[in-house]
Amino acid sequence: MEGLTAVKTHRSESNQESEPALTIRSSHKVSRKPEDVPEVAAQDGVNQHNEVSDVSTKRTIGCTSPEDALHILRSQPDTDSLITTLSQLQSGRGFTKVFTLAQPGPLQGQIVNILVTVIIPTFWTSLDGKDRQLLVKSLSNITGLNAVIARLRALSTPSAGDQLQELPDLLSLADRLLQGDDFLLELWKDLIASGSETIKLNLAWKELANLLGSAKIVGIAAQAEDTVWQSKGKVRTKSLWLANSAGYCNWIGRNIASLSLHSASDSHQKSAENAAKVLDRSLGLRQPVSLMKGLFGRLLSSQAERDASQDSVRTLRTLVGHLPVFKKREFTEQCLQWFSVLLPDQGSHEDQKVAAHAMRISATAAPLVALLDHDENLQHGLIDLLADPTRNAALSFLVRRAAICSLSAADSDELQSLLERLMAAFSDSLFISHAPIIQQESLAQTLLLTAGYLHRHQPMAVFVTARSAGHMQGVSDRLGASNERARWLGMVVAMAISQLVDKEGQRMDFGVEEMRTEEAVWYRHLVDLKDEPGSLDDVSELLKESDTKKPVRRKLRQPDPEKMPTINGKPVFGPPRPPPPQPVASQTEVVGEKISEVVESGEEDDDDDLTPYAKPDSDPEDSDEDATLVNRNRPRPPVYIRDLMRMLADDQNAERFQLAIQHAAPLVRRKSSFGSEVKNHAVELLSTLCNLQDSFDTENFDELRLQTMIAVLLSDINVLGPWLSKHAFAEGYSIAQRCLMFTALGLGGRELAGFKTEDETFNPKLQNTEFPSKRLPPKMHAIYTGAQQQSTTRLEAAHKSVENELIQPLALQAADQTTSHLNAVKVRTFSSRLSTENRTKRKPHPNHLAKVLGPAFFAPLVGRYQQDIAAYGSASILASAPFVLVTFLKTIALLLHASGPATLGLASITAEFWDLLLGLRVQAAGDISVLEAVLFGLLTLLEVNQEGYERLAAEVPRQIAEAQQWVNVVFEKVGGGEMVVGGGSKEEEKVRTLAAGVMVRLGEIVKGEQRRVFGGEIG
Repeated sequence: MEGLTAVKTHRSESNQESEPALTIRSSHKVSRKPEDVPEVAAQDGVNQHNEVSDVSTKRTIGCTSPEDALHILRSQPDTDSLITTLSQLQSGRGFTKVFTLAQPGPLQGQIVNILVTVIIPTFWTSLDGKDRQLLVKSLSNITGLNAVIARLRALSTPSAGDQLQELPDLLSLADRLLQGDDFLLELWKDLIASGSETIKLNLAWKELANLLGSAKIVGIAAQAEDTVWQSKGKVRTKSLWLANSAGYCNWIGRNIASLSLHSASDSHQKSAENAAKVLDRSLGLRQPVSLMKGLFGRLLSSQAERDASQDSVRTLRTLVGHLPVFKKREFTEQCLQWFSVLLPDQGSHEDQKVAAHAMRISATAAPLVALLDHDENLQHGLIDLLADPTRNAALSFLVRRAAICSLSAADSDELQSLLERLMAAFSDSLFISHAPIIQQESLAQTLLLTAGYLHRHQPMAVFVTARSAGHMQGVSDRLGASNERARWLGMVVAMAISQLVDKEGQRMDFGVEEMRTEEAVWYRHLVDLKDEPGSLDDVSELLKESDTKKPVRRKLRQPDPEKMPTINGKPVFGPPRPPPPQPVASQTEVVGEKISEVVESGEEDDDDDLTPYAKPDSDPEDSDEDATLVNRNRPRPPVYIRDLMRMLADDQNAERFQLAIQHAAPLVRRKSSFGSEVKNHAVELLSTLCNLQDSFDTENFDELRLQTMIAVLLSDINVLGPWLSKHAFAEGYSIAQRCLMFTALGLGGRELAGFKTEDETFNPKLQNTEFPSKRLPPKMHAIYTGAQQQSTTRLEAAHKSVENELIQPLALQAADQTTSHLNAVKVRTFSSRLSTENRTKRKPHPNHLAKVLGPAFFAPLVGRYQQDIAAYGSASILASAPFVLVTFLKTIALLLHASGPATLGLASITAEFWDLLLGLRVQAAGDISVLEAVLFGLLTLLEVNQEGYERLAAEVPRQIAEAQQWVNVVFEKVGGGEMVVGGGSKEEEKVRTLAAGVMVRLGEIVKGEQRRVFGGEIG
């Protein structure tokens, strides 16, 4: 104590500064004993000198208090002093009192703030990897993470000014800070070791869970990255994993699993509870595929390392057991959504019978059984999910099979309540009349699967349900439904249930041809399906299988200067040249083709008196004239589909790739007319084209790829139409790629309908540009015009043509009505001119689209749209990207217009498309492009059904009334300039024209119905 008093006296006499930290440091510098110095130096961790021989070794020796360390960091330390101080702060040794950066506190906050705002900008670029890791370790705590994120947010604003140069270092720091699967685990261990009080520890962890489980980190990192790229004047090409929501959620899932596994190995329930808190918040990110893949992937990888399947099951149950009840249900739903991505619908009922699906279904059922076992809340949550038509339709058929299998294995008694709820929903008259067909189909499949499982456990329960008044009334309502598909589902479900409960001679049979189709037989056999749950090892195999099936996208390769061929010391671009032949001494004559130079000139021998100069050897452009450098191994156009696919995958030889893409469409069309070569490789080739990237700036690449996709699509439309419709909504595709798929579907369908000649006039190669100078290079042109706009050029041209075709008769009709008082002096009315032109048209091509529009185009597109909206809501790509939604609506409208009034199942297609359009009224109010697409869809619907207005008035009166009221409001608002800033714009004029057209068509329906019912128009 006396020494301490002397130190204070020394400080008060010799130090004029007012800060206590400076006083303490100065006093210890003078009064500390020499023998204390080696002890402190030995306790310093990283990058310390082995020998300290003198008391005056500056400040690299260390400090005795955290306040002293704070002063050193504030006083512009050199590198050695910084490393010494960081080492001591990290170890906590050498201080007179216990101190750790992991424990939240005011002093820790000051130290971390200095590290982030001063030390990182000054030292980060000059430190080596080991010293950087020490600095990262000093910030690996809750306070450090908050400080880094807050600093990133502050510097990402335009007001940051000159401090923007710190952003790259901060992004690099954040990347290293959050890397690894054990970040949460190490953070939790340090927090526990800090000795914090339970209340403070819980508050700190809650703050961390809120930070990690929100989208704040991803948003701030993405904003900071964009700011960096904009400040450098570059276009953002590749983002950090931290700025990618999918990669970030995958990282969170892995870290949650690591923390949960620690609780299982050390029997520390507190870590499982804290892991559940982070999982609770992370479920709100709505990235089920990435989150669940990271979580289960880490759990199963640890299981493989320890070979302990039961530990993983116990860990999973413990983790989910700490979640609130409603979060348990959300966790189960997101698991099912992830499995739906792993096990998508195959699109063909024959494919659903493949025995290979049995292993996948068993693997999917394994974690579900582990979760549902002895947990009534989760069982009831799964029943609620399966009984909800909207959420049920968002799951694939194989996942629904696995869910019912797991529910049967966990508690078969719950199947009866599920069957009753499914039967009640399926038989509801409102559901029959208004629900989308995909929801009715998925509910029917789930009902039959449940009935089959329940019949094996409790046959009497199925018998009672089949004899109930609700089931009988439901079958009766479905037989009387106006929708053909709804009637068909009622018949097939009634026959399947009767097959279970009735004897051989008493089973229900409607005796119609529709009940003997392959699809009807598949539905009736659903009651016989039986699956068994597997183990978590099967889930590991399923994950490996999904990873191997994932298409690998070719990256744009940049030429390596070290590997590029050179001529006369200069690099040469282009395809590799063959090596020059070795000289042969005995060769006396030229072997092979002779090479001669042909000089074309308009004058003869005018320059004979001039002495020619030899071309310089260093000019690489003239090197091809050397016979030894001429490439005689030029690639030939592909002859087989496999050759075409190999050439398209070549990202090193530009000539091979460009030759392949130029000959792809003609080759596919030639091969499609005979043999099965194209059909056997169609899916693989179409997948390659969807992911194809142009590494060589090929001329008209987008048009050539689109033409090839259309050719492949038409080779087997019944299989490839649903396949391409499904992949347009799949994960991993960009907006431009999705729009390209929609364009291929739209133009391919129009070609089936006989519009190929008309669409060929929309080739972008023939378009005129108003810009007076040359086009930019393809890559720069795509940057400034938008790749998605390039992918829909042909579709947009077709849309404008059809739009004009629909509006022109209405305009002529309006002109007739306006000048009706002059009919006596008219030679011809305006509308009669149009009819005369129509009579002179050539005979139309046969419309093959009318036969396949429903099953090959409309049902897959609308079904996947409804699944996507049901699964992701506002996070869906169609809800968050209006351009994709507009392209989707225009594709369906163009297909329906091309198919025409002869479309099979036109009544059901009309009702379903009309409901879809009316459901977009709210979204259309906020975006004029969506509004235009919705009005175009309505006008197309009315045009196609022009000969059946009486049927429309009888079948969809509600939709007609709602549409008429809404379009009137739109017409009035657009007229007042309320839709877009700056009323009277071209967009508003176009919308107003479409709205007027829809009003005219709807008015014709209403007036016709009034004349039919009342004998005349009302009012």
